Amino acid sequence: MKGIHAEARLLEQLTTLVGETNVTYDPGYSTNSVYTLSAPFVVTPEREDQVAAILQFASKQSLHVVPQGGGTKDAFGLNTTPVDLILSLKKLSGVLHHSVGDLIVTVLPGTTLLELQELLAHKGQFLPLDPAWPADATLGGIVASNASGPKRARYGSARDHLIAARIAFSDGTIIRTGAKVVKNVAGYDMNKLFIGAMGTLGVFTELTFKIRPLPATSGLIVLSATATNKLIKFQAALLDSHLEPCAFEYVSVHSELNINEPAVYILFEDVQSSVQYQMDWVLNAARELGIEVLQAWEGYEQTEPIMELLRCSVSNASLMSEDHTEVGLKLLTSISDVPDIMQYLELMGRKEALDLQCYGGLYTGISHVRLYSSLGRDDSMIHSIKKIRADIERLNGHVIVQCAPGYIRSAISVWGNSNEGIEVMRGIKQKFDPTNNLNLGRYVGGI
Repeated sequence: MKGIHAEARLLEQLTTLVGETNVTYDPGYSTNSVYTLSAPFVVTPEREDQVAAILQFASKQSLHVVPQGGGTKDAFGLNTTPVDLILSLKKLSGVLHHSVGDLIVTVLPGTTLLELQELLAHKGQFLPLDPAWPADATLGGIVASNASGPKRARYGSARDHLIAARIAFSDGTIIRTGAKVVKNVAGYDMNKLFIGAMGTLGVFTELTFKIRPLPATSGLIVLSATATNKLIKFQAALLDSHLEPCAFEYVSVHSELNINEPAVYILFEDVQSSVQYQMDWVLNAARELGIEVLQAWEGYEQTEPIMELLRCSVSNASLMSEDHTEVGLKLLTSISDVPDIMQYLELMGRKEALDLQCYGGLYTGISHVRLYSSLGRDDSMIHSIKKIRADIERLNGHVIVQCAPGYIRSAISVWGNSNEGIEVMRGIKQKFDPTNNLNLGRYVGGI
């Protein structure tokens, strides 16, 4: 795309496809932002056929297209090649169908998680996904990144709830995957191919989820985790029990709640009698092991604001500042290694004067680390990330640089050092996006 006349022609053609009010053109757009994506053209379709038309046009014109919802995942994945066009899905928003009795809901991809949850709550139901920033994060982006939160311990991720979808390919073809029924076992589960693919294979235009009734109540207990040996014993006892925690998270600090020591957050959601039984079990186990109980709350009015603070602390992507460097790491390890890994990270932070926060998935093995630096392009940050990755890989774990400024994503293997299955993934990319127009370079291996 070269020359002002060529860009003027593109603007005219894009306007023909979606209307003048749905295209913005900024010839002087900035590429200096370290956390957000930008492009000379931003196109905001209002219908599925417009999405297909834009993708088909971009493919023929060899334009690099990046789908975008609320922008909360802009700093996720590898640096993409220069972006020609951002495909904003904000106007494809709303609930298309809600079958209350069948526990199924169909939505457009630009619908925010908060918007859907508020609608479902009126019918006593919810979608059991809890990534950060629900008021901004769109369902298309959540599924494309397979984002989740602390409640993954019980409810799983988007892979466990998406049962059907409509997807637009780069040539303008629309396909339908799955079926709008909960019990569907016919054929391949094509949905899972697109979940977590970061929009590199196709663009979601419709999503159908299975949902659940809202639990009657909830209970949250916070335990001190200053003694790692006691935490390991407590973790083993809980894992060996019949308890079903919704969240079981180690947190290094949580200043918003005036908890300034390592702590464990344990959340339960169920009927009143079940929640009370499980909370009593935790309190008794903590007492027997000599673990201090820091806080305890009951009822959604008390627990949900705290869990929202926790979710947003783990993933601060939408509040990142250009004034300092902030990096989010995602650690995938065995469950039993999490307590020791959390202790190691905190010791490393003190030894190397790192400003970091740790969040350990004691029930999932999925942990998060946030690193901060006020030194701008600080090479010591890159060194720390490489050291953490090397040490975790020695435990057969895996580290993903989940969210980082562009210069760090250019200097480090964002998705880790494993190339297992990369040729298969490249083959799939070539099949679905042969012109390499969709989010090129964003995913594993530069796909």
